[in-house]
Amino acid sequence: MSVRGMKLLVFVLGLTQYLGCSRSPDAGAPRAPEPAGYLFAWVGDQDEREGDSNFLAVIDVDPASATYRQVVATAPIGTVGGMPHHSETQMPPDGQALFANAFMAGRSWLFDLSNPLEPKAVGEVDSVPGYHTPHSFLRVADGTVLATMQFGDDDEAGRPGGLARFAPDGRLLGVSSSADPEFEGAPIRTYALDASAVIDRIVTTSSPMDDERTADVIQLWRLSDLTRLKTIPVPEVESDSAWRYPFEVKFLEDDRTAMMNTFYCGFYLLTELDGDDPRIERVMVLEQPKYTWCGVPVVIGHYWIMPVTQAREVVVLDIADPRKPRVVSRLTGDSTFMPHWAARDPGSDRVVFTSHADEDPRILIARFDSGTGVLTWDETFRDPASGRLGVSFKRADWPHGASGSAMPHGVLFGGTRMR
Repeated sequence: MSVRGMKLLVFVLGLTQYLGCSRSPDAGAPRAPEPAGYLFAWVGDQDEREGDSNFLAVIDVDPASATYRQVVATAPIGTVGGMPHHSETQMPPDGQALFANAFMAGRSWLFDLSNPLEPKAVGEVDSVPGYHTPHSFLRVADGTVLATMQFGDDDEAGRPGGLARFAPDGRLLGVSSSADPEFEGAPIRTYALDASAVIDRIVTTSSPMDDERTADVIQLWRLSDLTRLKTIPVPEVESDSAWRYPFEVKFLEDDRTAMMNTFYCGFYLLTELDGDDPRIERVMVLEQPKYTWCGVPVVIGHYWIMPVTQAREVVVLDIADPRKPRVVSRLTGDSTFMPHWAARDPGSDRVVFTSHADEDPRILIARFDSGTGVLTWDETFRDPASGRLGVSFKRADWPHGASGSAMPHGVLFGGTRMR
């Protein structure tokens, strides 16, 4: 090669290296999450025998692992009963504990998941004076955890609930009442919540955990100090019951508007949440009576993924135009599939569902196509013993002992494989 050619080659190589370096991601830019290696499920012992325990279960969900689909660890809490119910829906930051409650017991536990193969119950969340039966949790950007409290003390008419804030270690930082003088005596059962730091707002719903007839309202709060700003009734409709029991709520991609589903599968758009006149607008109702018991959804992009217990289906709504939601796909299960809870894996296309039929408790995984809105079952995620779709919790033995069948409720993806 000539001297001129050598100089040209050196120039090209140097330019290539420069361009490659200039296009590399900024060192401070957030990295895309990796696919989760585990599922963490909050589980209640079913027969509640003496010596049994409720527990947190860890399932290996790494398809390349030799223990894929197996329950690889458990963290028993040393007590049964109390109805293990909601956990957080997303993995807490490194070094912080997961919050999970036993609703009927009015107690919440903290779990250290830093080593997924050695999960530990590390304590309890503070009780809240004047309130009881915590229901849902939401960890916000400042690291604190918000919790809805279903009931206040018996000495106030209607026993309205409240909204509490906790430090990551479970210490109570503050609480505000759901009681509203404009709705005096209303049985407001503060149920689900979501928050937007963009507009400094929290939205909560009101639904019971039993057959009580409660206030069909949503409430608006200031995120920064838990000030209750407004109580908004869900508009009544004489022709159906889809307006009853406002259930779950999620802020949409703009962080300014939100959508709420009722237990009876009505869908409502919430707008003007940072103004003086917030609005609630009914935008859709799924066909009744088939579609009732709409549960805990997950939102991915402009899709609302809705488990519907009574229909034994998961319904996917396209909410790109939130005033005109449309059904784009349905995922059906077998006769014992009773979906209630959904959570996503931020690092993959997987969505997990709990199925809470008493005779057939299971956890199932589906794959979600974010381009089409189509859900399909992950056919590889089958019970190691029976080969049925999903991992069964109807079994005799667990890592902590032979305590028999158990019912999962809150479940979330997290952790990386401990290779």
